[in-house]
Amino acid sequence: MKIVCAWCSKDMGTTLPENHSESVITHGICEECMKTIFAVSRAELGAFLDSFAAPVLVVDETGSVLTANKQARVLLQKNLSDIEGFKGGDVFECAYSKLPGGCGETIHCDGCTIRNAIMDTFQSGKSHLKTPAYLYTGSPDDRAKVDFLISTERVKEVVLLRIDKVGSSEET
Repeated sequence: MKIVCAWCSKDMGTTLPENHSESVITHGICEECMKTIFAVSRAELGAFLDSFAAPVLVVDETGSVLTANKQARVLLQKNLSDIEGFKGGDVFECAYSKLPGGCGETIHCDGCTIRNAIMDTFQSGKSHLKTPAYLYTGSPDDRAKVDFLISTERVKEVVLLRIDKVGSSEET
């Protein structure tokens, strides 16, 4: 299995799992990208994240978004002040985040693939690559489904959430 950095595409070598396929490519984060993320000032971190073509959000262990790159801000149509410090469901405008308790505290949150992938990456260190996910925007009574492909990667005390693809479908 070939391993490449999910952020800069640098070849990071190969590994052979139990049921290996030599054509499989998995992703991690190389030492240089990891050092860059944590050894730079806030302005440099923003410039580094902006260098990625895909939308990327930096999430803490509570599910709050610490920052997001320009591509994520464009996708979400938000400024940093509308993103930083807010729970992921609030940033993505999840219909259920408006319920009492908010993001992460409703009965709907247990089934949220985005939240579960982020929390699993925190707990296990396991990355998720191009995982299908969705959420509902609007209100619980008048909602629209938004489909995603997401990837997660733990880097020290944060998880990088990359939005690989977005699509919408109207709720029926």
